[in-house]
Amino acid sequence: MSLLTLLLTLLPRLPLRVLYVLSDGMGSLLYHVIRYRRRLVRKNLTTAYPTKTKKEIKQIERKFYHFFCDYVVETIRLLCISEEEVRERFRFTNMELIDQLSEDGKPLFVYLGHYGNWEYFASFPLWAPERITTCHVYHPLSNKAMDRLMIKLRDRFNSIGMPQNETYHTLLRLMDEGRQPLIGLIADQRPLRKHHTVWTDFLRQPTALITGSERIGVRMGAHFLYGEVKVVKRGYYTVTFKEIFPDENEDFSLTKQYMHQLEQTIDSAPQYYLWSHNRWKYRPDAEGHPVLNA
Repeated sequence: MSLLTLLLTLLPRLPLRVLYVLSDGMGSLLYHVIRYRRRLVRKNLTTAYPTKTKKEIKQIERKFYHFFCDYVVETIRLLCISEEEVRERFRFTNMELIDQLSEDGKPLFVYLGHYGNWEYFASFPLWAPERITTCHVYHPLSNKAMDRLMIKLRDRFNSIGMPQNETYHTLLRLMDEGRQPLIGLIADQRPLRKHHTVWTDFLRQPTALITGSERIGVRMGAHFLYGEVKVVKRGYYTVTFKEIFPDENEDFSLTKQYMHQLEQTIDSAPQYYLWSHNRWKYRPDAEGHPVLNA
């Protein structure tokens, strides 16, 4: 048995109060010794918050690394967490909106961001009406062992995973079977350069958008929502659903509205966003084509 396998067998069985001790040590190690992606994190924060002082940026930076390690141990714990505990730690505040929108049988597309512990959205089937089939889109990982691990983690509470390139056909199959899908989408990733690129202003800078989910959802007549995650305290989160409506005068208005709402969430407590991701690798040239950022 490899060391990684051993750790992933033993660690999820520990209570979070114990895992948080490990997280505290990891945070200092990651920030001060390993200096994991510190240059990228600093650049992202400085660009997103140009009016903040160096002291303010460093404060957010240190809080980010502390929370990032919490995210890691909380996600590990998700492998063995009980239904009762996950319902207590990750609460959905306005399920009545889901009940109302799902009455017509149309799919529901819920946009989320890399904010808070997004992995805990996998527990949504514990809250959903019986008529809802919860789904999530994932990007298959090149590391097969990690890919299997993430699939196991996200499928723990009977959410159906679908590879990104199979999303549309999987949703059609579910509907043909008489199942009403609600699909969770982490839609703030950087799109591949080969994709048709649409831009919006996000965190004070031009940002390329992934628009495939909006194309599919509009085609299927879906309802669109933003799932706003709030960190209540260490290890406790709430999600509030907000319906998003299209603007016929603007292309990809649903995706843009989602990004703008996510921006407001991040601005309220920026330490909980994934600043270590190279989200702004590209910028638009004069014709709107993506080119490498300086």
